[in-house]
Amino acid sequence: MKTIIKASLSVFVLLATVACSSVKTNLERLNEVTQKINAKDYTIGVNYANPMRGKQIYLNFDYDLRIKNDSAFAYLPYYGVVSRAPYGGGKGGIKFAEPMKEYSIAPNKKNDGWDIRFKVDTPDYNYDIMMNVFNDGSSLIKVNSFQRDPISFSGAIKGLKSE
Repeated sequence: MKTIIKASLSVFVLLATVACSSVKTNLERLNEVTQKINAKDYTIGVNYANPMRGKQIYLNFDYDLRIKNDSAFAYLPYYGVVSRAPYGGGKGGIKFAEPMKEYSIAPNKKNDGWDIRFKVDTPDYNYDIMMNVFNDGSSLIKVNSFQRDPISFSGAIKGLKSE
């Protein structure tokens, strides 16, 4: 009987230790993500593209969207219908390094992350970008343009120390 009690107590202590370390890791991750979002200094690496027409596409290349101060830098693929292509074909994909307009950030409705929205005007296209960044660093990016079908991407903030 004593052996069973000792074994049960050992398992309980082990589970409590694992739970506490998990909570600590989650808090560290939340603090790190919050700091990056508030500083407007983060890069979201994308793993999947979700075009309006068709299936989800796994991306095995280093695509990302970077926010640095008041500018946005995008290197993203594009899958969809273009209603007006730039003369000469353009750069392909969604590529820009431009200042952001109408940047806004707010906690999301479930209070488990942020809703970030901004606009970017390039010589070829005007983009309206909406991002959902969650406490764990995962994110969803939605890109709208009058000249192209909408597309979304899923990924996560790069370079978190608590990974």
